[in-house]
Amino acid sequence: MSAASTISLIPQLASALEELNQHRTRQSLLYIARFIVLSAIALIVTATAGLCSDDEQSKYLAEHPAPVAENVGTAVEIDGRPILAIYASIGGFTPQERAEAIQDRIVAVGSDKGIAVEAIHTENRGSWTEILAGKNRIMAITEADAIEASRVRSELAAEYTEIVRQVVIQYRSDHTVRHLLFGVMYTILATGGFLLFIVGLFWLRKRLRKRLEAKLSHTEPGMPNQVFGGRLGRYLGLPLLAISRVAIWIILLAMLQAYGTVVLRFFPATKYTSYQVTNWLFSALAGFGRNVIAYAPNLILLAFICLITFYLIKVNEYFFGELRDEKLRIRGFYSDWAEPTAKLTKALILVASVIVAFPYLPGSQSPAFKGISVFLGVLLSLGSTSAVAHGVSGTILTYMRAFQVGDFVRIGNDVGEVIEKTLLVTRMCTQKNEVITIPNGTVLGGVVVNYSAEARKRGVIFHTLVTIGYSAPWRQVHQLLLSAALSTEGVLQDPPPFVLQTALNDFYVSYELNAYTVKPRDMQNIYSILHQNIQDTFNEAGVEINSPHYASLRDGNETTIPHIYVPKEYKHPVFEVREVNVSASSAAGHQERENNDVVHNPEVVQK
Repeated sequence: MSAASTISLIPQLASALEELNQHRTRQSLLYIARFIVLSAIALIVTATAGLCSDDEQSKYLAEHPAPVAENVGTAVEIDGRPILAIYASIGGFTPQERAEAIQDRIVAVGSDKGIAVEAIHTENRGSWTEILAGKNRIMAITEADAIEASRVRSELAAEYTEIVRQVVIQYRSDHTVRHLLFGVMYTILATGGFLLFIVGLFWLRKRLRKRLEAKLSHTEPGMPNQVFGGRLGRYLGLPLLAISRVAIWIILLAMLQAYGTVVLRFFPATKYTSYQVTNWLFSALAGFGRNVIAYAPNLILLAFICLITFYLIKVNEYFFGELRDEKLRIRGFYSDWAEPTAKLTKALILVASVIVAFPYLPGSQSPAFKGISVFLGVLLSLGSTSAVAHGVSGTILTYMRAFQVGDFVRIGNDVGEVIEKTLLVTRMCTQKNEVITIPNGTVLGGVVVNYSAEARKRGVIFHTLVTIGYSAPWRQVHQLLLSAALSTEGVLQDPPPFVLQTALNDFYVSYELNAYTVKPRDMQNIYSILHQNIQDTFNEAGVEINSPHYASLRDGNETTIPHIYVPKEYKHPVFEVREVNVSASSAAGHQERENNDVVHNPEVVQK
């Protein structure tokens, strides 16, 4: 085939596609899709040069239109193309079985070139009419078939006979070795052209992307002499890159579809499938275009709702930001409420926007969409009961102002610094550097002790209990405890520490030392240093820190003060054993021996 004939094939192919799609709607999206397909065919036109001649293409479309059956029937298909319909059963054979048998007979006649096309004729058998190829029966047409087709039996038989003749002619023309070889050759050429197009497309994409990135590099923030065009390029550069990537993939998919369609047309068995795919594609694109145009009013409303929502969120952030920074004051509204209230208000705005926009979403009125919505609602209702409870508890805790982030608190048995407070949980770091996560429902249902709240004002009181025997004067004990507290780092001098006598027990007195501090986070270290100072102070003063009742036998006369504090001339008391002889001068004349007595003081003897 010459180059001139190849070039002249382009308008005929375009015309053929126009004829195939003349019954479609002519929306703008259809024009775009049609342009893409036509461009793809033009690019691989050398591979399609031998598809069919001008006369063959027009003859194929004119002589073999897709049949439109008014009544339901079983189609007889040759090479995937329906040619006629079978309606009634004969002798226990269903229409489907009849259609398959007729298809096999027509293929057999088309394959047997010894049977002339003119030999295909009809013969009236009384109650039915037969279509024969010579002496070979192809099919029978009954009165039931004619009635279902709303035709006279003789007319239906004549029509079917002509159809069978044309199908046999076309079958013999298509199923030749020469046609098959040309189909394989054209497929190879089309594949090569398609691969070259893909390589060229990606090469062009790479070059254009580099040039676009080079342009964007000159519009980076901070570059001198920024003009409006440069700023516009900086804002639109990344979207342009994303759009170009999407456009490349759209072109690639369009070319892939065009390549597949053209290759299918090279072979008779798939030629009709190619037309079906093309018609389906254009129908789908046309339907999509109609739906987009019909959806345009709803899209405008959705854009308007999104715009209003955007500005409401901006106003919400600005208003509560002013309250947070205390530039705007409302009586009874604390500044630490601003951020959580802003989040709640933002959530309410978003929920309200979704409720208003929901009826305008595509497919929102479909049963499937409604069913999924109900399912998700039930799922969330059953599975988020505890989460909702914790969320409500978190909201209540926010407005109770029980504690803030950074406060040193006790929640239940856990003591530490609050490091995070969310809608669902509260996290705190203990003095052992352990991060504890507590659900807000548990926090709300328990007791919270905030050490930092009062520490920010006068200081928080911490206390320790010491038990001293009755032998130590209570005034001296008070003085020693206060002296130990005032010498401890972290204890406030003002307000001063104080001592309370909390109990007079059987063997000792309970003294509670109370002191103020503004560093509750260091309370563990303050307690340790305070206890050390109490020991040193009492030892230096010679006052024992013990409760004078013992669980084991020991020499209670020796002092318990460490030896470094005991004077060198100190001698502890010892047990003294004294023997006393008693002679009885009575008439009984018996003697008594008294046992040794333990003496607590060398100068006092107890019997």
